[in-house]
Amino acid sequence: MEAKINCDICHRGHHSKDRPFLCVVDARNRLYETRLEYTKALIETDQLEREVNAAISSETGQIPNKAVRLETLKSDTAAAVERTNEIIAQADKLRSEVDAARKAIEDKKKLLAQRRSDLEAVSTGAEARRSRQLEETQRAIHRTRYKWNRSADTMAATRAFLCEEAARLYGLRQVKKGSTKRFEIGGIEIFDLHAMNNLSPEVISTVFAHVAHILVLASHYLAIRLPAEITLPHRDYPRPTIFSVNSSYHHGDVPFPGTAMSGQSGNPRPRPLFIEKALLTLAKDDPNTYSAFLEGVGLLAHDVAWLCASQGVSFGDRESYDDVCNIGHNLWRLLIGDQLHRRSLEPTFPSSLTPPAGSPRDGDSGDVTKPKSMIGRWSHGTAHTSLTSAEGVEVVRNFKIHAPLKLADRLKKRLASEAPMLEWENIEGDEFEDGFEDVRAAGTSDGTSGGTSRGTSGWTRVKHR
Repeated sequence: MEAKINCDICHRGHHSKDRPFLCVVDARNRLYETRLEYTKALIETDQLEREVNAAISSETGQIPNKAVRLETLKSDTAAAVERTNEIIAQADKLRSEVDAARKAIEDKKKLLAQRRSDLEAVSTGAEARRSRQLEETQRAIHRTRYKWNRSADTMAATRAFLCEEAARLYGLRQVKKGSTKRFEIGGIEIFDLHAMNNLSPEVISTVFAHVAHILVLASHYLAIRLPAEITLPHRDYPRPTIFSVNSSYHHGDVPFPGTAMSGQSGNPRPRPLFIEKALLTLAKDDPNTYSAFLEGVGLLAHDVAWLCASQGVSFGDRESYDDVCNIGHNLWRLLIGDQLHRRSLEPTFPSSLTPPAGSPRDGDSGDVTKPKSMIGRWSHGTAHTSLTSAEGVEVVRNFKIHAPLKLADRLKKRLASEAPMLEWENIEGDEFEDGFEDVRAAGTSDGTSGGTSRGTSGWTRVKHR
């Protein structure tokens, strides 16, 4: 039965759903029923225990309460002993762990104390040792850089010597006659490019073959890759040729110009450094070959000038067309003349392999003596003063040499402008007969048509302007 009573404190009415608990008194009253039920259960339990004991006593004739209690006490004692042993074992385990932890802490303290003492010992004079080690490292860097510079200097001198000896063995020389100078290679004069109209194709082809050969040999000794690739004669390739700058070193085997394989698509077109006809005749009969030949000449002159610039050789004004086209002077200046001029200079580095006395000991001491410009210094084949480095790329960018196509265009215009001045040419044989008949048929009145005997060679005729 639910109690309906108001709260003694707040005097609010009780409601089983809206206000089941209003205060402490109401809550206590709420628990009375549960307590009564629990008390009732205990009474019933006690009653059942008495009935069980009475039943047992009637069968055995003994008082069961003491026996049951004794067994209960024994079981409780055994359980208590077991729990006690477990507790003691756990306590021993914890005690051993605590002892181990204390020992580890003591060991760490000793280790930290030892490290602290070592650190204090090392810290004493650390600045002096650091300065001494830094100084020794800087000295080692200085010596290494010094030896590297010496090695580069020796290599450059060797390259220059090889180039000069090869040029002398090839017969490259300067011939002075009064105030004029001319240059020879292989016993043949290296002609002015603007005089090619007057030269035979054999002389032109021979001179350019010699120049191409010694230029390739020098670039090999100097470990330089020329801007325009030169192909020397070899098997199934009887004459030298030269590639344009864009197609150089980006191709496989290229057949000789004029062969059946040379017309295949995909192969770059090399420019010939030879001709088989007189230049004026070639310009008239085969303009394409004439233009390709002049492009090859411009590329060859550009290679010589570029190689001079890469080795620090002064050959005049790099932006001057005439100075760049003076192949003989530039080649002689590169391989022989510049070395003769610099032979009296001091070496780039002192002769001793140890740094000179009084030299600074900082990390930049190896750069105190800057390498002088000399043949063999800059190349593509070494890490020291390499043309592929950032400094080398900047050096190449400052060359400012005429482009090969511009050289070829100006050369072509100069040769064309000088061609009309060659008004006479030799005629012989049938060509002479045809000309003589034309003159006689025209009825000339200069007295030469009737007084000239046939079969005489060396006659000339006026060329049409």
